[in-house]
Amino acid sequence: MPKEGANLFVEPACEHNSQEHKGCSRPKPGELIKGCAFQGSQGALLPVSDSAHLVHGTPGCLENSWGMLLRGSFGVSLTKHAFTTALTKEDIVLGGEKKLLRAIGYIAEQYHPPCVFVYATCITLLAMEDLDAVCTEAEKRWKLPVIAVHNPGFAGSMNMGHRLAGEALFEKVVGAGAGKPEKPAAYGINLIGEHHFAAEGMEIEALLSKVGIRVLSRIAGECTYQELKDANCAKVNMLVCSRSMLTLARKMRDRFGIPYFEGSFYGSREIRFSLRQLAYHFQDAQLDRKIHRFIRKEEERLKKDIALSFRELKGKKLVLYTDGSESWAFLSALQELGLKVVGIGTNRNAQEDLSRIRERAAADTVLEKESDERKVLKLYRERRADLMIVSSRNAYVPLKEKIPFLDIDQERAGAYSGYAGIRRMGRDLLDVLGQPVWRLIYRKSPWEGDGYGAEF
Repeated sequence: MPKEGANLFVEPACEHNSQEHKGCSRPKPGELIKGCAFQGSQGALLPVSDSAHLVHGTPGCLENSWGMLLRGSFGVSLTKHAFTTALTKEDIVLGGEKKLLRAIGYIAEQYHPPCVFVYATCITLLAMEDLDAVCTEAEKRWKLPVIAVHNPGFAGSMNMGHRLAGEALFEKVVGAGAGKPEKPAAYGINLIGEHHFAAEGMEIEALLSKVGIRVLSRIAGECTYQELKDANCAKVNMLVCSRSMLTLARKMRDRFGIPYFEGSFYGSREIRFSLRQLAYHFQDAQLDRKIHRFIRKEEERLKKDIALSFRELKGKKLVLYTDGSESWAFLSALQELGLKVVGIGTNRNAQEDLSRIRERAAADTVLEKESDERKVLKLYRERRADLMIVSSRNAYVPLKEKIPFLDIDQERAGAYSGYAGIRRMGRDLLDVLGQPVWRLIYRKSPWEGDGYGAEF
């Protein structure tokens, strides 16, 4: 990793880095099993679907991550092709730079992509290979951008990988276009997300189009190389539930003069805040009136739908067992649907995430930091909750304990953004609670005594 990579642990725009023990911590031994920097960079850059993505490392690095990062695409997608140098023991000992150059040449001549992203891995950094020199030589030979992404796995967590991907985009891609377009969009913005942002980005773009705001590029979401090059033409950057790309947004502000803010589209209160922030940054009276009318109309419709269709959810108790921004992003939507979040179990949360949980959660909500299966189950039973909302690997906890649950993985989360997303979440929660299997599995056997779940 280049020297400037160490500076990513200190971000001037983050209010917690100046406080002791609250800034972004460096990884400790054994923590990288939860996802490495290489996987984080892939998650942020693979949505650039018309470009080629070449993993310079052993086949294991490619096999461990590519399958879970498959995405939709515009037209023909090179993301569906998994490129790797597949280094062997001999390559590691003798050096893999020539093999990397041949691989780039093969991609350039056979597929003709507008850009090639080359990902470093742990083994290539340990072998002290000059990735930048190879990419520079390849650019001269084949006359196309070849971008080195310095993201060896042991550089940090997936969060750090997102930041390293943002560094590569800022230094080599954003602003590399022809400059300002002839007819710039009056209300053009960039959406900046992180891992698995593709579905969410499309939902948000559809909502913004209704008020006349155009999305120029979706950084870490579905986009093309040309859209990323022209990202400097936007008037505002919006960080969508993403702190890992804060450095990119700050640097774009400093170089291109593009202001930024952080927003969310999960829940009507969050949508209202985000749209009003956009209206504030554009300083346009006509747009402001249009946004105000849109918010009022959609919120009135949503309130009627909740009162008519989701009455059964009112008063139901639930426990959240999620990580990262998922621990706070859905709180507003759940509360608007009438549910009561009685407990939240978190892991790997930044200080900012914890602050936002406290801002949105009710006063009597129990927050378990650095929780595990035992703590979460104890919290669920003590608060006599009705269901659990989990994410990804945490789904095994309620499944083993025969607890009603909704798995909001990172791919599904995008479907819950926007006003339509609140309705989808309500329908999914009703479907979970209405499944007859939960009554069957709690039916008592003759030898069982009274206990929690007797009401089933």
